[in-house]
Amino acid sequence: RIRIPWYVSFLGGLGCLVAMFLIEPIAGAAAVVAEIVLWTLLSRREQRVRWGDARRGLYESLIRWALVRLARRPLSARNWRPHVLVFVDGPVRELELVRFANWFAQGRGVVTVCELLVEDPSAGRVDLAAHRRAMQEALDAENLVVFAEVDVVADLVEGVVSVAQANGMAGMASNTILLGWPRDSALQARFLRLLTPLERLHKSLVLGRVLPRSFPSHERSARTIHVWWGGLQRNGDLMLLLAWLLTRNPAWRGARVEVLSLALNEAGRKQTETFLNQLIPEIRIEAEPRVILKPRDRSVAELIHEHSAGADAVFMGLATPEPGEEAAYAERLENLAGDLPTVFFVKNSSLFVGGLLELTEAARDQAGETASPGSGS
Repeated sequence: RIRIPWYVSFLGGLGCLVAMFLIEPIAGAAAVVAEIVLWTLLSRREQRVRWGDARRGLYESLIRWALVRLARRPLSARNWRPHVLVFVDGPVRELELVRFANWFAQGRGVVTVCELLVEDPSAGRVDLAAHRRAMQEALDAENLVVFAEVDVVADLVEGVVSVAQANGMAGMASNTILLGWPRDSALQARFLRLLTPLERLHKSLVLGRVLPRSFPSHERSARTIHVWWGGLQRNGDLMLLLAWLLTRNPAWRGARVEVLSLALNEAGRKQTETFLNQLIPEIRIEAEPRVILKPRDRSVAELIHEHSAGADAVFMGLATPEPGEEAAYAERLENLAGDLPTVFFVKNSSLFVGGLLELTEAARDQAGETASPGSGS
């Protein structure tokens, strides 16, 4: 929770240089010159030998060393971070979705941008290497630190599951799948069928709908992120974590996180308000709780549209519909999203489902008394 402004670090570094020259001016000057010369030479020299760039071999050795030690360290809820696998229908057409994936990773998780080409995998009509290079160049041009991947699959939905379980290696496997919310209602229902197989693979699913517009619309300090808390499906911890990681990025620094919940009666409103006021300080996430009493003549969707109309990003929970009910549930989600500019439906299926914020059983029971916006938050 300790935040050090950049100028404090700069003054500290400057103080170290001053101390060097006070102790021994000649040695200090020589050290500075030597560092500049070494940096200049190494940054311009290819360091090539007859079998290729020596630096690649060095990097691979470092990666192997790190992965071996990473595999020996136990993963806990406290050090869990999203390694995002985002599926796009062309990276240029869905750049905003890729940006959000990069913001969620917050410079710690690995982001892979995958384009699935639906055709006969044995046909070999696509130069995958050339397609991947073009994708990577387009992403690099946007200053996005992500990795491009292109795969040929016979079926789009089945291909998502296959690529998701094969993506990554050792302790760096993808654990969060990000999909754009399609416009086609039939494809919406098919995407919702991914919830069960991905849950078995312990892959969380995030369905994002970013309307085409100039984004974001507000200055950093005026932006708001809304998290609709329901407490029924244990998705709230991942929603809060993603919202908090979003605010850690320079583009969102200073954004305000609001945790909203609907209560069916006054007793439920007070109970939920007490719970959120206790929870937020304990998990050390800066957020403002707001519990809204639901009038009987107003629908959940109407209240969400009213209170989140000005939010720059809205998070809602996602439940697993019963087999055959995917189309009806997709229609309900479409109604909940309405005209909101940026909406993410979140299903937490990680190894630490419901435990990313270390909620106690009593806290979960208390949270479950609210009216759930998506029957899944």
